[in-house]
Formats: sequence, structure tokens, C-alpha cells
Amino acid sequence: MNDDQNVARIRELLISQMVRLGADLEDALDFLQGVGVSSEVLLTAAEGIRRDIAENDLLDSPTGVVDRSLMANVQMQQWYSGPEPGDEHWRGLRHRLLTGRMAAAVPDIDRASTKVVAQLAKPNVHGLKKKGLVLGYVQSGKTANFTAVMAKAADRGYGLFIVLSGIHNNLREQTQVRIEKDLDFASGGWIGLTTGDADFVNSRTHRGASLLGSAGKPVVVVIKKNASRLASLRDWLKETPEDLRRRTPTLILDDEADQATPNSATGRAERTAVNALVNEIWALTLSGTYVGYTATPFANIFMDPGGQDLYPSNFIINLPRPPEYFGAERLFGREPLSDDDEPDPGLDMVRKITEEEASLLRPPSDAEDRRAFRPSVPASLRQAVEWFVVASSIRRARGHADHCSMLVHTTHYSDPHFAMRDSIDGLCGELLEAWTGSDSRALRESYDREAARVAEAATEPMPAWEVVAEHVSDTLDSLRVIVDNGMSDDRLDYNRVDADGIPVREVVIAVGGGTLSRGLTLEGLMVSYFTRTSNTYDTLLQMGRWFGYRPGYEDLPRIWMQDSLADEYRFLALVEAEIRDEIRDLEIQQLTPSDVGVRVRQHPGRLAIVARNKMGAARHLRVTYAGERMQTFIFDRDRGVALRNQEATRRFVTRCLAESSLESTERPPRWRFADVSSESICALIEEYEFHPDQASMRSDLMTQWIREAAPAAKWNVTVISTSKTAHTSDGRTLDLGGLDLGFGIVPAVNRAPLDSSAPGTANIKSLLNHADWFADLDTELVRRLTPDEVNQPRDVRRRHADGRGQLIVYVVSKDSCPQRKGSKRAREAMDLSEHLIGLGIIFPSGGADPRIDATYIGVTPDWQPELDPSADEIPDDREGDAEPVVGGAQ
Repeated sequence: MNDDQNVARIRELLISQMVRLGADLEDALDFLQGVGVSSEVLLTAAEGIRRDIAENDLLDSPTGVVDRSLMANVQMQQWYSGPEPGDEHWRGLRHRLLTGRMAAAVPDIDRASTKVVAQLAKPNVHGLKKKGLVLGYVQSGKTANFTAVMAKAADRGYGLFIVLSGIHNNLREQTQVRIEKDLDFASGGWIGLTTGDADFVNSRTHRGASLLGSAGKPVVVVIKKNASRLASLRDWLKETPEDLRRRTPTLILDDEADQATPNSATGRAERTAVNALVNEIWALTLSGTYVGYTATPFANIFMDPGGQDLYPSNFIINLPRPPEYFGAERLFGREPLSDDDEPDPGLDMVRKITEEEASLLRPPSDAEDRRAFRPSVPASLRQAVEWFVVASSIRRARGHADHCSMLVHTTHYSDPHFAMRDSIDGLCGELLEAWTGSDSRALRESYDREAARVAEAATEPMPAWEVVAEHVSDTLDSLRVIVDNGMSDDRLDYNRVDADGIPVREVVIAVGGGTLSRGLTLEGLMVSYFTRTSNTYDTLLQMGRWFGYRPGYEDLPRIWMQDSLADEYRFLALVEAEIRDEIRDLEIQQLTPSDVGVRVRQHPGRLAIVARNKMGAARHLRVTYAGERMQTFIFDRDRGVALRNQEATRRFVTRCLAESSLESTERPPRWRFADVSSESICALIEEYEFHPDQASMRSDLMTQWIREAAPAAKWNVTVISTSKTAHTSDGRTLDLGGLDLGFGIVPAVNRAPLDSSAPGTANIKSLLNHADWFADLDTELVRRLTPDEVNQPRDVRRRHADGRGQLIVYVVSKDSCPQRKGSKRAREAMDLSEHLIGLGIIFPSGGADPRIDATYIGVTPDWQPELDPSADEIPDDREGDAEPVVGGAQ
């Protein structure tokens, strides 16, 4: 046993002696010294107890006496560093996790839950309260984290756990059953005031005075976010003596914290019933912590940080994304955050529903017409059901005995769900009839079309069709089509047993709306057919039940949706990544959410972040482009777009020739115009056609910022080429060609696109290289830069660019081809009919007015981003066109 463990053990003995004998600390010390305990260990343990007593005295003082700085110091303390040998609740949970399906995830669950517990209010400091938020991913296993947090907090003295579990009965029941199982309520180590069948009721058998602190067992309430249930819990707390509530550290865990908890009432003085009751319950919690769990935190971070609401003022923790997790980025891809960022390009799992098909599935708005609505089965839905049958049979062929599910979500209206069920049921009957009649064509074609398309994600081999076919009859015989909504009597139930009591392996197609769009887990989800749209980020993300883990069938999931919806999920993957980056920055800078808000990128089109009534205290933030570098790297393959961008650039060069003299160098080949006006720069940005997939390069916002923040700034314009030779795959010299921009031919550069580029686009990943930061600066100055200075390009420009911006023009060859074999990101030949114009924009940093609205929303209107230059390192040019690295060694 090490020194820390010795001290912890003696500390427990001292406290036990004080409680048992009603003695003070000095008497307990005398007793243990008398039985031979080391004086050094005793003194260390006693000092910790004295510090805790002092903190309790401080926080138990009357309001107005407490020194704010001292209170803040206590609140900021991270008192928990991890489990100790005597921690029974965590030890039991860990053992159960290690013997179950989540064994491989236990180290991650341990680390992440320790991080959360360390931020909780210290349980032995009476009167200390903290509020925080834990940001997970949709369907990522947040429940595993908060059961681990419960176990560890209980081991340290938290006595009451209130779990707010969504707004639907099935989700509350699912959460209750999961907690009882994970924490082993059957062993008698916990007191549960709710069960899977029964939500909270305030009864005489539940008196807080008789339960809290009884036999050292923590008390657990799993309650639905429903006004009557919450009112019962509030009354129960009111009836519990205040002193007992102060001495009982309470942990409120708000699952799906962005649902119902934030105030959505429209009047500033009004509150929704659930929001008011949750706040009352928090007010009655005299010692402890409120922790919201969500994957869509927008409404939570838009609460008023200065008000009395549940804004996470003390901490926001970002749960890591497990490598096995399928989220928005892995499924749909996303735009890079910076030049050195390489996001997942997305897997080939998304299939198209045409607008015509979607309109056929859309029920009428009139209630009576909806009841008569009978949807047809379009080709895309037929293909989705066929693949579900094949994929379920593949899982059987692989030896999987798990449930298999398909989701059909076309409307939030309940009546049409039953009509959709009947249509799909009819289709399944047709498939069964064809199969029993020896007609396997439809399912065989589905196998041939889909089985190998996501082979790179597979962890198990794909069985041959002949092997899969042996299991199709069983799959079709087991297949059920059910409706899961509040009107249905036959809902999702993965705990069904047959007449002999044997668990049923579900092969189920679930048709539904609201109950399937948040919180509820569809086990073994392989196919999603989705036409339901939404106008807000949070609803769209939560409706994505296809996010999650797919162990052993990573190559089988498919999603059918409209192209426009897939584009929106790709944008939301960028939003998610940015929020998590901001939270990491807060942690690095040791700031809390009460010090600085978290900003959220605004969609350039129709999507709102949350419903207007959930925007809380949010408003447009004042964010600056000052000193930032942006570049085009996604190009439209359309010939007309390329020609229009060439002409826009020639007109721009004509304006530059009228305003400035042209300078040029041969090695490297560059042409430069100095002191070009901001208005000429804006004219090019307005005429140039940026690809819509580069949401960060909106011409209206960039020109607005230039005109309002830096209208008088001068710009240097640099046209950059290369003297390096490119080669074809067989070693022949490649003629990249060139383009006349108005002062002579500019040789084109080689920038081969990624082979994962979206249809109709060429994604070259990076146009610029690191040396381009300094392309317009004095050559001798650049040569003298130290390596450290080279790695701080914004700082170099701030000191040496005299407040100028730089616009960089590249001619990208239509014949670009890959130059490196075996690179991490595979590339392909450009193969276009016209050269492309690539632009790099480095905004001026000096003299710019930072108080200009941009595309982010948050709760702190004077917030400015603190960018860490070391996090923005630019990769070497991947196609061999970069000039030598500048600085120091040359």
C-alpha cells in the first residue's frame, strides 16, 4: 500500500472514530496514536480533515459573509483523482462491464468518468454547489459514462442521485433498467425509489428523513421530465429536513439535458413547467452538482449565464469519440477545420431518396386526409427493405445471434405510421412469397449491389451469397413490422421471450416518429429510411438513430435519405467538431463557461441552431476575420464555373495593373502587386464562385468584414506558380499547361484531387503551403526568421506586414495527377477540360475593427476567439509543388 493509500485509510479511520464516539478530531488522533499508527501519516490525514472542516465552516456561513474569491477557490478544486482500492461501487460496476459487451471500452469509461467526477462539487463540503454539462455523441453510450460517475460519486459520499430521463415512458424505463443492471441493485447496495414499471411517487414509504443516509446506501430516483412527476419529487425534497439535505450531497444527472429542461417560454418572465420544476429541485438541493448530459448542447449553452437558470457555469466536459463509433463525420464526412485537419471523408453508406419519392411518402397536412392516407412503396424503400433482409441474413451467416433493426421515419404524425406499416408489411409478404417460390432475384441483386461497397470498414469477412441464402428463410419468417408511437399497442421490445421463456431474436422494422427520434436505442440498427426533415440542428442530430456502434457488422449499415439532408448532416459534422475544439480550448486555458461562452456556427441556408424559443440569451457574436487565412480547396467540376472564375480573375488583374505596378521573380516564379485597394479585393471575392461545400468561405461575410472592419487596409496580391516538374504514374514528364491572366502565361501547378471527392467536385485538400504565409514579405526578412517564428505565421505578419492583407492566386492544372503512391489519402487524376483558379486570402491583422458580426451564435457578445497558432500548422504540399521551407536553416 503506497503513502496516499495509507493516508486515505487513516483518514477514514479518524472520521469513523469521530462519528462512532461523537469525539472531536484531537480525541480521535489520541486514540489512534495509542494503537501505534505512524505519527507522520496521522498528521497528514488530520490536516486534510481540518481543511475540509474549514471549508465546511466557510460555506455554511450566512449569505454575504463568504469571501467570493475563497468560494471560487473551493469550487475550482478538483478533489478526485481516480478510484481507490476500497471503492466498492466502482469495483462492482467495473467487474460487470469487463464481463459484458463493453469490456474493451472499460479503460475509456474509467478515464472519462474520472474526469467528470473530478469536476463535481466536493461531497464533504456542505453547501457547495456546481453546474456542468457533459457533451457526448448521439447513441454513443452516455449511459455507461453516467452510471460510472454514479458509482464513483457514491464511493466518495454522494448520497442522493436524481436521474432526469427524457420525456417518454419507454426511455425512462430503458434508463431505469440499465441503471439497475449496471449498478446491481439486486445486491442491496443501492436504494431505488423507482422501478422499470413505476415512476416516482411521493408516498409515506419514501420519506427522505428515513432514507437519506440510512445504512450508508445511496438513494436513486429515475424520473421522467413530466410536470406532475417532478412536482412530486419537489414536494418530497421540501418535506425532507433542510439540515439533512445540506448534509446529503446530491447528484442530479439530466439525460438529454437539452430536451424540456431549457426554458422555452416566449416571455422573459415566463417559464415552462418542466424548466421551473427542475430549477426548484435544484434550489432545494443544498449540496451537490447538476450535470446535464447531451449530444446536442445548443439550448444549454444558450441559457443566460448570468441568471438563475441551469447554464453550465462551472464546467463543460467533452467525452472522447471512441474509434468504433459511427457519427456524422464518419458517415457523411465534413469540411476541414484548418489546413492540417484531415477529417474522415465519410463512408459509402448513404443512398438516395429522390424528391419525387419523398413527396409520395409525405402525408397531407389536413387531419382527416391523413387518416385516409395510404403511402405507396417507392423503389428506394423497396431497395432498403431488401437490403435489410439480406444484411440480417449476413449477420446470421456470420454467427451473430443479436437483434436486427430497421428504422422508417417519414413523418411525425402518428396516424400515417400505421398505413406505412401496412404497406411495408405487404412488401415483406411479397418477398417471402417470391423466396418460397424459388425466386431469389431481388435479394441476390441487393447482395451483389451492396455487399462489397463498404468493405474497408468490415471487421469480419463477407460470406458468399450461397452461405447467406441459407439464412434468408429464417430471416423472413422472423421479420416483424411494428409501429412505435404513443398510439401503438405493439412497440419495440427487445426483452420479449417465446412460449418456452427463451429470449426472442428480433428482426424488426420499426415505423415511427417522435419516440424513435431521441434517446431510445434501436438495437442492431442496420437500415434507416429517413425522409423526415427538421429546421434545427438539435432535432436533426437527435433523429439520427443510425449513429452508434456496429460491432461485427460495421460494413452493413445503410441510410436512405435525400441529397439535401445528407449535405446538412455533413455541415453538422463540422459544427460538432468546432464546438469540441472550443471546449478543448477552454480546458487548455483553464477557463470556465462562466468566463467565456461557446460559439456555434450558423448555417448559411435554412437551418436554425435550435427553435427560436430555445435561443435563451443567445445572440450574434462579434467575431473577427483579422489575421485569419482561408483558401479554396473544393472546386466545382463544371466547365462553366471554371471559365467564369478565370474571367473574374482576369478582370481583377486588370484592376491591379491600373492601381499598382507588377513585380516578378523567376525562382520561385511569382508575380506581385503591392498596395491594392480593399474594394478591388472585395470585387474579386464577389465575382468568384466559391463552392457551397466550403461553408466558411461566404463571399457576403468576407466582403462585409473587409468593408466594415478594414476598409482602408491595403493588400498585396501574389500570383504563385512552380518551377518543379510533375510526372505521370509511368514516369513521363507531365505538361501541366498554363493560363494567360493578362500579363503573360502563368504556369499551372499540380494539385491532384482526393479520390473521395464528392460527385461533381474536386477536393484537393490544400491549395496553399506554409511558405505562402510569407510570400509577399521581404525575402531577406523571411530568410532570417527563426524556426519558432516560422511556426507562428500570424505573429510574423502582425509584426512585419504593416497591416496589409494578402490575396494569393494559383492556377491549378486541369491535368493534375497524383505524385505520391501509398499516401494516407489516395488521390486521382483531375481530368478536367479547363484550368481552375484557386484563391488564398490572408486577412489584415493590424488596424482592423474586431467588432463585426460574423456567422456564430452564443451567449457572450464580446467574445473573441483565442487561436493557438501551434494548432494550425500547415502540412507540406502533398503534390510536390511547395517551395523550400522558409527560415533559419537556409
